[in-house]
Amino acid sequence: MTDRAKPWRKKAVRAAFLIHRWLGVGLGALMLLWCLSGMVMLWKPWPQPDEQLARLAHEPLRFDRPPVLPDLHGSYRQFRLVMAGSVPVLQVMDDKAESRNYDLRTGQILGPKDIYPDPAALAEVAGRYAALEGETVPPVFRGLRRVDQWILNTKGHDAGFYRFDFDSPRHTILYLSPLTGDVVQATTRKTRFWSWLGAIPHWLYFSQLRRHPVIWSDTLIVLSGLGVTLTTLGLWIGLRRFRVGRRLSPYRGTHLIHHATGSVFGLFLLSWILTGFLSMNPAGLMAHKPSPLWMSQWRGTLPASAVEETVAALTRVPHQSFRDILALPGVHGTRLLVTDAEGNPQRLDLTLAPSPLTASELVDTMAQTGTAAEVTLLQNDDAYYFSTHHKRRVFPVFRLIGKDRARLYLDARSGEALLRIDTAEKGSRWVIYGPHDLDFFSWLREPDARLWIILPLLCGVSLICLSGLWIGVQRCRHRRHSPARLDRATRNRSGRKPRRHARS
Repeated sequence: MTDRAKPWRKKAVRAAFLIHRWLGVGLGALMLLWCLSGMVMLWKPWPQPDEQLARLAHEPLRFDRPPVLPDLHGSYRQFRLVMAGSVPVLQVMDDKAESRNYDLRTGQILGPKDIYPDPAALAEVAGRYAALEGETVPPVFRGLRRVDQWILNTKGHDAGFYRFDFDSPRHTILYLSPLTGDVVQATTRKTRFWSWLGAIPHWLYFSQLRRHPVIWSDTLIVLSGLGVTLTTLGLWIGLRRFRVGRRLSPYRGTHLIHHATGSVFGLFLLSWILTGFLSMNPAGLMAHKPSPLWMSQWRGTLPASAVEETVAALTRVPHQSFRDILALPGVHGTRLLVTDAEGNPQRLDLTLAPSPLTASELVDTMAQTGTAAEVTLLQNDDAYYFSTHHKRRVFPVFRLIGKDRARLYLDARSGEALLRIDTAEKGSRWVIYGPHDLDFFSWLREPDARLWIILPLLCGVSLICLSGLWIGVQRCRHRRHSPARLDRATRNRSGRKPRRHARS
């Protein structure tokens, strides 16, 4: 290296030190907050309704008078029949995956011009769900909510959900779809408390910010991107400051703690902040693509007449009680995925006789629709479909792997689609979510691993951020009380240059 290049090299090194220092001053508290809230999220995730209780909250389907079916034409992916409180509702999904809902008492479409079932009817659903969780007081209707802290990440919140509060020690808050009566969100005083310590600060999920998706996303991208820069520079500086000899570090006190913990845990901190940055899809790098066509086409479609056939089959056997009925196409005719009175899923034919799903039927169905996939019956976790501390997966399942290696998982009892993993999501699993959650292997998903491996690592990276924050605070205090700053302050007050004292 020439002598002329050396000053530029020194300036670059000096700039790296300054950037690391002042990024640490600006981001230290946020980085520490991300680490501490991550600890909370190991055991306390974002609140979600219990799927089993949500099914049991619906009354069994009944028709107090002959249903009025809408005039439907064309082909459909599925039909759903459910009680929205005391209102029988038909939900249809056409071959473009667009849904419409109808009140079967009148045949009137629900949704446009705010035509919804009466909130008093849906209060019964809210009351049943809450009672199953231990509530003993009646619900209080709080109106239609589109912007609320607990539903801003829930699909369909733009159309609004009915909110019901329970004035009890648990202070349960439920949000129901006004179209179907489904419980889409459920929180209690306890889950909200832990969310304010965990998920909300970790994701910056404050409603004032989250209600503006683009601003929220850009804010997280910028802050986490600066965090990546801060951590990368810190690792480089820490490596430069290592010495060969009796003392490996030139630092003492808090600086030594920061240097030592950064050297040991710095790569984990960089991995977590980098994967968090990538999860926000900066510049569209990790954009999700639409699911492969075969995932929506492998079943085929239903004719509009399947609604009449399904309703006729249900009315022929009035003593059967089903809380939810989903009509889907099958190779041997329409099949009904039902939830019985006890909340158990079943698969029936139009005579309401059991029609369990088999691997051979899946193969025949795909042959009929011109699609193809490998079919495997799974009894345990695989690399993409697995249980965690927060979510227990259903088994057994059928796994369908298409020619593009995308995966579709079906409940073997009912045929319900449980999980879709396209090729982009497979990549994200190994590049983003696996490193971020540290759940590559089944043993890492065990509670003991969370306690004895993940938590100590989080404590280590938290100590990096805490010591860095303390150094930044001390630096700011030192600058505030430095002689040069005091000289400038005195000059500003007196209008003349202060007398300098001789150094001792």
